[in-house]
Amino acid sequence: MSPNSSRLGRHAAKTVIVFLLALPAVLSIERALNKPADPNLTQLPPVPRTLADWTAAPPKLSAWVDDHFGGRKLFIRLGTFVRFHLFNEFPTIQMAAGQHGRYFLAAHGTNVAQYQAITTVCGKGVANATTIPYLNKLFGAFHAAGLQPKLLVVPSAPAVYPEDVPSALVAECSSERTAVTTVLAAPELAREASGNMFYPLKEMREIKKSATLFPDTWFHWTGAGLDQVARLSLTHFWQRPLDQGPPLQTRSSVAQSDVSHLFEGITLKSTIVEPDLDASGIKACFGRDCYPEVAAAHILQDVSRFDNPKAPARRLLIISDSFGVKIAPWYARYYRQVEHMATNRVDQLSPQQLAELKTFLYRDPGQTDILILYHDGGAMYDTLRLGTDNMLPAALPAVPPKQG
Repeated sequence: MSPNSSRLGRHAAKTVIVFLLALPAVLSIERALNKPADPNLTQLPPVPRTLADWTAAPPKLSAWVDDHFGGRKLFIRLGTFVRFHLFNEFPTIQMAAGQHGRYFLAAHGTNVAQYQAITTVCGKGVANATTIPYLNKLFGAFHAAGLQPKLLVVPSAPAVYPEDVPSALVAECSSERTAVTTVLAAPELAREASGNMFYPLKEMREIKKSATLFPDTWFHWTGAGLDQVARLSLTHFWQRPLDQGPPLQTRSSVAQSDVSHLFEGITLKSTIVEPDLDASGIKACFGRDCYPEVAAAHILQDVSRFDNPKAPARRLLIISDSFGVKIAPWYARYYRQVEHMATNRVDQLSPQQLAELKTFLYRDPGQTDILILYHDGGAMYDTLRLGTDNMLPAALPAVPPKQG
């Protein structure tokens, strides 16, 4: 072997190491030069011109490097994958591993307290000060318009499956006292509000023993247990006979977790059960094009409708948060028409679109049942208020007294 070959062999490892360390920097520079700036990432600071600029430059440059490091997404996915599979941890406080294979949405943001989304719906939760006044306003407005809505407050997964939350929270989430029960018992809550609300915590803790309500990896609910909740709400609110029409046929599938967008590098899936609407003879539509009669539906997007020619000739209107879409089809067994609209984007509607929407929704009151459906975290912490305040119906005109 020649001296030159021996020298190259001794330095080969060093060359490879230098190349690997330099590659991300080269990729970062190449990306910065050849791709448009991503507004969601830290922008490259301008060339320093003053002493103050030079002093401020290092942290700004460091932040830019952090966001544009070559192969950044690959390393993030790899780090998340290793952390989850070795330690059962997520890279964000928004998710938490519970017990018995269940995972929870633990926080609704990255700048809130740990387990915020769990503690607020369990035993120590305290509703916002605006909740009771708004519930009184909501039912007062509907009743003044001659409408009789019902409010179903859905207990979320930590309250329904308290044995599965992180061990430190089991006792708290096992309590039958929650923010919702405190509100329902409050003397300030008008009778017309409390008498038209239903919070089936005890009932859903029983239902879960025989049917799924929340898949192990989901935040939202879905499963055969929703059929039982739908039936329960009909008997509770409207004393509706439940022997009308055959049960809906169902189908199961493996679906990716609805919170997967919160992390990269982990795949969480669950088996879910949903109505087989085609096999059940129900015409179904999901999405913004389901309501050509009203332009607002195209903006709201999270809308659906179901027509069952074999069901009693009555209409169910569901106004909801994001928990509405999965239970809406289960009601089609009992109604000729089920119309569901979620309010998550109602703030994007113009006054004219809101007026048209309300005219459409509150039509034919004699043949319509109105169900407002929000999960506990939405009903108690202003999502209900912000979603429905602009959708409250106008009061009926006063009837002038008879003369003579």
